[in-house]
Amino acid sequence: MDWEETMTHPSDNIFELLTHHLSDNVLVKINIFGLDMSITKYVVFMWIISGGIFLSLYILARKYRGRGISAPDRTMTLIETFVGFVRDDIVSPFIGHERERAYLHFFCTQFLFILACNLVGLIPKSVTVTSNLAVTMGLALVTFFFTQVYGMVSRGPISYWKHLVPDGVPVLLAPIIALNEFISLFSKPFALMIRLFANMLAGHIVIFVILYLVIMFRNLFLGVFTVPIAVAVSLLEIFICVLQAYIFTFLSAIFVGMAGEAH
Repeated sequence: MDWEETMTHPSDNIFELLTHHLSDNVLVKINIFGLDMSITKYVVFMWIISGGIFLSLYILARKYRGRGISAPDRTMTLIETFVGFVRDDIVSPFIGHERERAYLHFFCTQFLFILACNLVGLIPKSVTVTSNLAVTMGLALVTFFFTQVYGMVSRGPISYWKHLVPDGVPVLLAPIIALNEFISLFSKPFALMIRLFANMLAGHIVIFVILYLVIMFRNLFLGVFTVPIAVAVSLLEIFICVLQAYIFTFLSAIFVGMAGEAH
């Protein structure tokens, strides 16, 4: 689709433009035993983000060991503050002080990866991988399996699955309670998936539609109003990127902590 066509039929093409802007593209088609393992645009960006995080932290760790704990620079101090925040405000209150060291790595990785994916999406010509439902579903599934494993390790497999029917429940109500508890195991990660996906997708749609008003009404003068509004929304998106990464990690810690507690 070219610019002239868009200007000619702007109202007919806005949904097509939104789909093109937000959809994933297959770069390398791969099919293994009937499973679609294709390399897509979103996959490449996740590789780049993961590699960038790993390389940055690896360099900082070596630099930290070389300079020693007595002489941290600003970047090291920022990392220490971030880890301390995740430990004190997310992990310790729900996982417990005695287990925080063992599980801090998971929640720090989760927070940092989601935050980086959110922020990278604000860069022109890039993509927000967390605005893709498949990506947020993958993140939610990681939390789901981690929650079940943590619950079985903390309470024992039998005791953990026995909690689907709490003690003292009447026999007639036991099937209903068990079904309700079983559904709740999946509803929690489902809520995580939809929350992150919807919030990151909505922000991009709002910015895109605001800027598209100039094309829709064929009036460049509208840019005097729409561009500042789009910039303001973009600045708000920075806050939303941080907030959504925090909420996802915070709720994950709550779900994991609840799995390890006896009801």
